[in-house]
Amino acid sequence: MSRLQKDIKQALDFYPLLHLDNNSQFVQVVGEIILTYPELGEFDRYSVSISFLKCYPYCFPKVIEVSNKIPKEDYRHVNPDGSLCLAVPPEERLITKSGINFKFFLDKVLVPHLSRETFRDLNGAYEDGEYAHGNDGIWQFYFKNLGITDKIKIINELEQIVGSNWPSRNESCPCCSKRKFKQCHLNNWQKIKSMGEDYIKNQIVNLKNDIKL
Repeated sequence: MSRLQKDIKQALDFYPLLHLDNNSQFVQVVGEIILTYPELGEFDRYSVSISFLKCYPYCFPKVIEVSNKIPKEDYRHVNPDGSLCLAVPPEERLITKSGINFKFFLDKVLVPHLSRETFRDLNGAYEDGEYAHGNDGIWQFYFKNLGITDKIKIINELEQIVGSNWPSRNESCPCCSKRKFKQCHLNNWQKIKSMGEDYIKNQIVNLKNDIKL
């Protein structure tokens, strides 16, 4: 049994309505995911098809919701190929940079995402907000994690993050907040740096192209 098959089998013990699709030429899991409240029981269910990309476990599996309960539109976080958009790329990178297992993905990524979709159907909006699609969502990620909305400043900070000339802990933060670096952006810089220098450099190129720098 391969490592991937073992990983999947361990997860399916907790999700009895999911199973390996033996008719597929790829490694694919299909079936239903039941959403439950601990005290109230089932409140919704979704049929899904889950495919494992070559980059897994360092990226999310591709999930297609096949029960057609979620409109196939970008405002409902569905990609052009029909797969669910489960996170903006840098957020996914932070989650998967050290590798994930399938049960973690189901428990912490897919089930919460489907629960949010059910909440939106019932209430007309997502309970905890949402990121936009494409580069707009990537900018929003950095707006949130760097606490600034100036796109040039964000690119400058990303270039500093991948550089070697970081401020000392007790120097003023480069964001001009007049606070010490250790009390302001240090933790966020460390968090972003953990995505990997090559990844951040690619992000910088993409964001520069987006604003035509």
